Amino acid sequence: MKLKVFFSCLVLVFLSFKSWSQESFPASWEGNYKGDLEIYGVDSIAMRVTMILNIKKKSDSIFKWKITYNFKGKVDVRDYILKLIDAKNGHYTIDEKNTIVIDSYFRANILTSFFEVQDSFIVSTYSRKGNSIIFEIISANGKKRTSSGNKLFEGETIPKVNSYLVNGRQKAVLIKQ
Repeated sequence: MKLKVFFSCLVLVFLSFKSWSQESFPASWEGNYKGDLEIYGVDSIAMRVTMILNIKKKSDSIFKWKITYNFKGKVDVRDYILKLIDAKNGHYTIDEKNTIVIDSYFRANILTSFFEVQDSFIVSTYSRKGNSIIFEIISANGKKRTSSGNKLFEGETIPKVNSYLVNGRQKAVLIKQ
């Protein structure tokens, strides 16, 4: 019986934390962040680009999510909108304001998007550590895949599994200004 009560309390604490976590994002992330976006080659950094992320509340469910890249004096501004869709499930969208709207999910203090564009799969994450936001992108070529499985093995039907060529990785540690 004590174990049942303990687990019930644990579940309530988890649900309370989950609710608080969802409610505090993105408001608790509001601010201006700056750092270097590192674009990796096979075994080293191929390029560095200055990156600025500005998060600003516009309403209870809409935040400005503005990214500015500066590479050798060439400025590229991405003035997006982060919109709350379903707080309970951590569902947001990033509206690029050009007909592209990307679903994003806030789980375990990480905002994650997974999408496909021009035969590439992209995983984009934002996580917060103290006064910093860590931004990462992993991309894979959707046309270059290998397949395995899809066979009977020791009496069990093994599902088909596709693996893709990871062809890009980027990371920035953005410090709150």
